[in-house]
Parts: sequence; C-alpha cells; structure tokens
Amino acid sequence: MKANFRITYDGPALASSEMDVRDLAPALLSVGDLLEAATKALYGNQITPQVNVKGSFKTGCFGIDFSLATDLLTRIKDIFASEPATAMANAGAILTMLGFVYRSKPGLLSALRWIRGRPITNVEAKGDVAVLHIDGERLQIEIDVLTLLRDVSVRRAFEKVLSPVSQDGIDVFAVGSDSEIVERITKDQVAWFKSPHQTDVVLLDDVRKMAFSIVSLAFKEDNKWRLYDGAATIHASILDADFISRVDRNLVSFAKGDVLVCEVRVQQWQTESGARTEYDVVRVLEHRPSGRQIQLPGL
Repeated sequence: MKANFRITYDGPALASSEMDVRDLAPALLSVGDLLEAATKALYGNQITPQVNVKGSFKTGCFGIDFSLATDLLTRIKDIFASEPATAMANAGAILTMLGFVYRSKPGLLSALRWIRGRPITNVEAKGDVAVLHIDGERLQIEIDVLTLLRDVSVRRAFEKVLSPVSQDGIDVFAVGSDSEIVERITKDQVAWFKSPHQTDVVLLDDVRKMAFSIVSLAFKEDNKWRLYDGAATIHASILDADFISRVDRNLVSFAKGDVLVCEVRVQQWQTESGARTEYDVVRVLEHRPSGRQIQLPGL
C-alpha cells in the first residue's frame, strides 16, 4: 500500500527553488526516521516502511514529494482476526495519525499545535480515545495519536524535520499534497514542536546494609569515595556527618583491608541511555580493621 505527501520549505532564501544540501540532507533523512519511528510506535515490527523521494519541485520554494509504502513482514490476516484491523495497517493510516494528510480529527501535528509547548496537566484514556487537559482546556484525540505524542523517537525525528526552519531565510514548513496544504508551521511556531526533555524515572529507592573495603577516599566537599563491595567498585557520597567529622579530626585511620559496615541508600533511575545508580552512605555503622588478629570463639 502506498500514500503520497509533499513537504515544503519556504522563505526568502529559497526564492530560486534551491536549498543548501547541508540543510536538505539531514531533513530528508529525518523524514525517513520520522516515518520509521511512527510505524514502529503504532505497529511494532509487523510492518516496515519504505520512503521514496519522487522529485517534484514547486517554483519559489523548495518542495519534496514523498511516497510511503508499507510491507507486512508476516501474514497480517494470521495476526489480526478482522479485515478492519488489516485495513489499519497501511501507509495512509500512518500519515493520517501524523497529520500529514487531511482529516477531520486532530493528528499529531494538530495536537502539538494545540499544546503549544505547555505542560499537560492530565490525560484521560478510555478505549480508543484520550482527552488531554491543559489550563482548563481539553482536546480529544485518538489513542494512536497519543502513542505518537509520547514516543521519544517520533518527537525527536519531527524536531529534526523542522530544523531547516531555524536557518536564516527559511521561514515556513508545510506538509500536504500537491494541491493543498494540511499543516503550515512558521518560524515563530517551531518551538511548539520541540521534543520535551525526557525526565529520569525512579525504578528503585532502597536503604540497605552493606559492607565495603575502601579503594580511595575523597576529602573535598561533595567528592565521592570509591568503595568495593566484593564484586564491584562503586562511587558513594558519605552523608554521615559525624563519621566525616571524626575522619577530618584524624580520629579514624584506615589501613589496607579495613571494612566499613554501612547503612546505604541505593537509588536507580531509568534514563535515556539506560539505568543509572547512585549510592549514598547514610550512616557508617562499624569500622572493622583488617584481620590482623586470629578470631577466637567468645571474642
């Protein structure tokens, strides 16, 4: 199945219908990335998109015609039980949810225009419909549009598609067909479509008892000690003020093989690059010198 659409960049710098290849090439690649990310977000790995440039240009600006084709990796009728589900898995549906072709319901571009970079205060999702709430206003969208709105890869790719509009002399991005413009984004509106910074999500916050040998100490404020738990070396902040005070006054000395038994707060976050772990020694329960004496029962 195929669907066609046109992306146009306009502005004084494009009056001759020419565009710097250094601006064009990343934008073209980002269109492919956007459609690939949208396809994966909506259909997983069941469909692969193929994006082709058709090479038709509009005088006085720089327009690029694309065709989007989708190919089923498996027999879709074996995956879905009904013809309506099969009909959804086509290029037109992907472009519709993105808002690249005309529709009566808001697609991703329309939803982002309504949001205008404001923080969403609440989302109600029920069945195939979701309602966004911002500053007492509400917008009803389809669940598939919400999926695209939340997908980091989709949002980042679309931000890159708009990147030429940040250049001097390029003022407008438009998408639609050769006969009509469906969405038009001007330079002063580009900020509305930026991908929001992804916040880290807390996965674990636990206080536990752990024992460490000391690899290296840090005596500057906010520096972390390197400690070895018998399996791996970690960097830990020492929050036990009384223990640090005794170390600063030379009331505590350390030798190779010494062990600290500590109360440790372990926090883990899911970040853009994966898991991140931080260790805070809340309290040093015991400082055990290295085994220089033979242990005897009762002692």
